[in-house]
Amino acid sequence: MDYVLLGQKIRAARIAAGLSQEQLAEMVGLTSQHISHTEVASTKISLPSLIKIANALHTSVDRLLSDSIHDSKSYLMDDVQAIFSDCDPDEMYVMLEAANAVKKSIRVRKLKRAD
Repeated sequence: MDYVLLGQKIRAARIAAGLSQEQLAEMVGLTSQHISHTEVASTKISLPSLIKIANALHTSVDRLLSDSIHDSKSYLMDDVQAIFSDCDPDEMYVMLEAANAVKKSIRVRKLKRAD
């Protein structure tokens, strides 16, 4: 189990939901310190607590536990949709242009490493 990745995913889902650590902690019956320690992987989380957190964040436990980006592509698409859901057309255009530039840069870098 990759607790660092799990913590990062919990943090990302919490932020995407617009919640502070304190708000999430209150929703699931934990302390904000426990949420903080879980997000930075300085403590291990119990399965019941993980289920409560997933439910509070409107996500699934398997999404939080997925260790492979390739296995979680459909989940990432849900994140993309959530990010764009409240954007106006101008914001969407700028974000798409930025994403396209990043994708091109990543692919160029991959090609340079392959040479």
